[in-house]
Amino acid sequence: MTARFMKGTTMEALEAEMQRIPGFGPRKSGVIRSRYSLRDLKDANCPWEEKKTEAVEKNEAFYQSLLQLLAAELPEGTFLVRVMKLQNRREAEQRFFRNEEHRRRFLLLLRCGLFPGLRTDPGFAAVVFLLSSDAGLWEQAAPHVSERGIDYKAFHVHGVDLDGYAIFCAAKELGTGKPYLKLSELGDAELIHDGLLLLILHSILISRHGIGIIYGEEEETC
Repeated sequence: MTARFMKGTTMEALEAEMQRIPGFGPRKSGVIRSRYSLRDLKDANCPWEEKKTEAVEKNEAFYQSLLQLLAAELPEGTFLVRVMKLQNRREAEQRFFRNEEHRRRFLLLLRCGLFPGLRTDPGFAAVVFLLSSDAGLWEQAAPHVSERGIDYKAFHVHGVDLDGYAIFCAAKELGTGKPYLKLSELGDAELIHDGLLLLILHSILISRHGIGIIYGEEEETC
């Protein structure tokens, strides 16, 4: 269920524009997936290198480097402006999860071993990260989540607020590669507020770099 943002998706135009910018070549994994991996950042004498995985989330410079990589691959526009502004918010790296309930729910799912795909498929992990951020949305999604994927044909969301619907759309686009959110919508602060945009950005970071970027949370038990 690896996401592929290429032809036929909202990211097709963005990818094409990126390829016209000097220094950007054709991408094999779409815009959401980075050409850099977490291991690349650690093994290439990166100035933000961390020797211990447990320190990654707490390290502000490392967090900022991930957002810089994302921002560097975006075309000019309101979405990029918002990403750059959020990048400078010091509290962002301290609130990787939407709230404490979200943190506990996702880490329990991760550490209880019910969904091994969370550790092997960054795209799947990013989708579950998003869906588990909203209690009502996760209650509707959970029956359709298997060990390594989600049955989107059977999963129909209902009775959620605007934030919940935006989270659902972002998750479905990450999971299927089909267009559900526009870049203009991500750039609209009235439609998607800063807290919600941060949540979506964090899911993108997970899809690009894997769940290693959120190691460091204290151990949760089932």
